[in-house]
Amino acid sequence: MRSERLRVLRAEMLDDAEAFERLVGKYEGMKRKLARIEPDEFDYVGLAYTIVNLYSLMENYFLRVAKCFENDVDRSSWHRELVRRMALSIEGVRPAVLTAEEARAIDELRAFRHVFRHIYQTELDSEKLQLVDSRTPQAVGAFKAAHERLLANLDALIAEVDST
Repeated sequence: MRSERLRVLRAEMLDDAEAFERLVGKYEGMKRKLARIEPDEFDYVGLAYTIVNLYSLMENYFLRVAKCFENDVDRSSWHRELVRRMALSIEGVRPAVLTAEEARAIDELRAFRHVFRHIYQTELDSEKLQLVDSRTPQAVGAFKAAHERLLANLDALIAEVDST
């Protein structure tokens, strides 16, 4: 693998991390708003939308990693499998991006995003949203920790590739 490809991935990861921080700010702003008001359906939809956006960025980030290292993503069930794959250490390819616990936390957001995208036939269940919301900070922390580890691993790999 050439270091240019790894450097592109690193730059994209850093860009995604900045966008993630902006989304976290929006999520936290929405939480502050909900604490000040008596939320209605549209306020809950706004919260759900911010959670979905957080997960969507995570998914795109993981997709970049999979395409760079594994150069392939199974098209039939890739949404479900991508987070699971990020918890795998692939010998000779890359270390695990997520711990099993981090993968579980992030996968809850994936499952919620699936429900949210297909909600047009029903209404948003505010109790289920509140459950997902209570777990969102754990998923955010998991993603940030995974990003820092992956960045360190990537820097070491770039140095190794450049030295050969």
